[in-house]
Amino acid sequence: MVLGIVVLRTMSYLVKHLDWRKACNAEMMEVDTSYVSQTRDRTGRIDAADETELARIANLPEINMHDQEGISYTLSTALCEDFHRFERAQDGTDEIFAESFDLCCKGAKALEETIRTTGRRDPKVNGALKQLRSEVEAYRLVLLAHNYEDQVEQAKDVSSLAYACAHDDDVRQLVTLLRWSEQAAAEGDPSGFADLCSQYDTFNTVANVKRDTTNAIQRGNGLDLGADFDSKCSGDDGALVDKVYRVGFALIRCGKYEEARELLVKTGAASLAPLLSMRRIQDDFALTPMEKENPHSKMLQKRKLFKRTITAILNKEGSTLSAPLRMLWAALAGRVDPLLSLANKTEDRIWVLANAAVEAKLDELAGGEMMCDAPASVNSIFGEVLPHESWPYFRLYSALLRGDARDAVAHAAEFLVDYEKTDKGVPEHLLRFMAHLVIIFRNTQKLHDVTLGNRIILKYTGKLLTLSLTHLIPFYVNYLNDATGKLVTMQTMYRTLTTNFPPSNLSLPLGLKSVQSRLAFLDALAQAGQNYRQLVKEVVIKSRMDQANSASDLIDRFRWLLYRERETETDAVVEACVLLRKFLESGNDASVRALLEVCATREGSLADRVRSRGVPLTSEVRRACAEYTEFVYYLNGIDAFEAWRQAHADRVNEKRKDSTRSDATAGSSMLFSAEAALESKRAGERADRLRATESMLSAKGVDVMEMFLRHEGWRTGEVREEGANGDEEERIRSLRVLRDRYYASSLLRMAQMKAESGEEKDALECTTLVHSLALHEDISKEKLRNFLQYIHKERNDCTMYYCSVLLALHELSALNIEFSLMKAMRSRHGNSTRERKPPAPSLAITYCPNHLI
Repeated sequence: MVLGIVVLRTMSYLVKHLDWRKACNAEMMEVDTSYVSQTRDRTGRIDAADETELARIANLPEINMHDQEGISYTLSTALCEDFHRFERAQDGTDEIFAESFDLCCKGAKALEETIRTTGRRDPKVNGALKQLRSEVEAYRLVLLAHNYEDQVEQAKDVSSLAYACAHDDDVRQLVTLLRWSEQAAAEGDPSGFADLCSQYDTFNTVANVKRDTTNAIQRGNGLDLGADFDSKCSGDDGALVDKVYRVGFALIRCGKYEEARELLVKTGAASLAPLLSMRRIQDDFALTPMEKENPHSKMLQKRKLFKRTITAILNKEGSTLSAPLRMLWAALAGRVDPLLSLANKTEDRIWVLANAAVEAKLDELAGGEMMCDAPASVNSIFGEVLPHESWPYFRLYSALLRGDARDAVAHAAEFLVDYEKTDKGVPEHLLRFMAHLVIIFRNTQKLHDVTLGNRIILKYTGKLLTLSLTHLIPFYVNYLNDATGKLVTMQTMYRTLTTNFPPSNLSLPLGLKSVQSRLAFLDALAQAGQNYRQLVKEVVIKSRMDQANSASDLIDRFRWLLYRERETETDAVVEACVLLRKFLESGNDASVRALLEVCATREGSLADRVRSRGVPLTSEVRRACAEYTEFVYYLNGIDAFEAWRQAHADRVNEKRKDSTRSDATAGSSMLFSAEAALESKRAGERADRLRATESMLSAKGVDVMEMFLRHEGWRTGEVREEGANGDEEERIRSLRVLRDRYYASSLLRMAQMKAESGEEKDALECTTLVHSLALHEDISKEKLRNFLQYIHKERNDCTMYYCSVLLALHELSALNIEFSLMKAMRSRHGNSTRERKPPAPSLAITYCPNHLI
């Protein structure tokens, strides 16, 4: 703030003749340097205790005042969450605007203290502060308008001004606009008129102002001087007198009429006091009574005489009035010139025009004529200032003052369209303010264009995503129509790891990635009364249908069904089976494992948890639980097979090492042979342990895989039910593919574990499962042939093989099998040109059952 004062002091001095605000500030800061030093002492850096107090005042958690990015995020969160909280709790419009006003005031104060604490002005923080201050003024304007309407309603039968306001919207709106403009200057930017106003109490008496003049008169050197305020001054008293005028003007600009009157009276300018007292007419309806005999009724007539006199002085040619005095008298008389030409800010131009308009209305009320250059309505005022102003808040001020919700929403939407044509991003707090206005209008049944309002809310939901405030989106989505709100919610949930999404014109950025943010989002959906169970289910289905998604994307979005498992676990087990079929059919065992791990908890598998709830389950869910369990069995079988294969590799390696050691000890010395014998004994013990481990793992693996083959999870629902949809048809088809592929591979793994573990007879017994479990109905003839060929290859005794296979397959009467034995015999025992031996049992088997064609 001190830096701002010094800069303003320098700039004001350079251009003090260009505008009246700078003229008001320049000499004051040059003359009264003691005040600047006092201000510097009072506005030093705040300590840690002040930071905590500020956080409490601003309704924010304790924050690091030097972390400007963190402050911006925290402030945005607080503004949205608090608005959500009190918007649901309040019923009336005034309560909502009052809470919003208070909330934004605290936010602006937090940012002001941030700037003061850090000693630097970050562009983002400055932009946010400007937006919050503008938003505060919007709420202030609405509250003043509603409050003034109530005052008018109560006094319209006893006050001529109240009566005029009650029957003429232009009068009421003009008075409200003037009040608002004055309060905004008094309570807004502390480095502006508010700073000037705070100095009026530094002038105690006229002696303080005309000290040099008084001394000259006492010495008899100032015969042409005078101690009264309008007389000629000596020395530096002229600058002090001008300063009094500037401070007095600032007090009038801020609506502090009583303070301005006291200042002028005690500094010797009592001639201006009556007109300042009369300005209270617009605030006090008791001063404009309808009864003519009331003493106050004559005040309007006296006011006309004072204004006529001031006007004549201002219009006098060759007047020697100083610029500050001319500005002060022009403000009291309600003149547009020269004030308008000196005002370089839109809010100052609005005040000049509103002041002139209200003064003209009061003149008209007293039976006089309106000034020709005074605006007749707020539309005229904003029509004159808006063409030169790009800041959109002023257009919203105009609409809010007139109570025109339709116009406010239209202006907001138009601004967004224009802003999107540029490379700049829409200011964050401006967009939030627009969205909150739409929500307030909808809660208070204010008529507006619904389509434009939806566009504003949609734009802000996108902004919330970029700010990582996704848990607030359901609140805003609730104010859209059902179809649009559902689309935005699903898109927010869908866009977690990829930007792919079915065609949409919303173009929202990436959103929810952490578990905490997703849980908060689901909580917000529940609080907003949305059917989050159906939403998360549709998100998972839509993700699955999108061919562009990877397996990791599908698994990530599937997690939505697990965050509130009690409500969505039945949907989760059904959708898990769909994804597991998809992954396994494509041969992606890693994704199958990843999905099962995501679903697993300490309470067991997802299917076990669903069954353990003790609630009735539909046939679809029961079928899904059985199918899911078989996926678990399949993966357990794969794990058991991998464990056996590692043990088998260890045994084979040990056997190879033992053979190498035996060759190395041949022909060695007796001592070396003894050591070798001891090592051989140890190696034999290791080999026995490895063989036992392999045998144990082989038996375990066979048991697990047999459990997989015996489970009915992949066979349930094979019979097509009447009215089955496309999803059911796809499920049946996919399960057929999985049974054919993975039942056959499991048989081969079982035979491999037994055969390579030295249990060939047990390997042959695997063929009996084909009959006992009717696997020939699930496995294609080609895969079944491969399985039998493996069994044949592993048997060395051709006769035993032939008999065993024939015995094993004899009971498969549904198969028409022709064994061509000769080719197999030749391949095992060699060809002979002298004699043709009986054919060996080849597995070039011809399958003719209809169900396998």
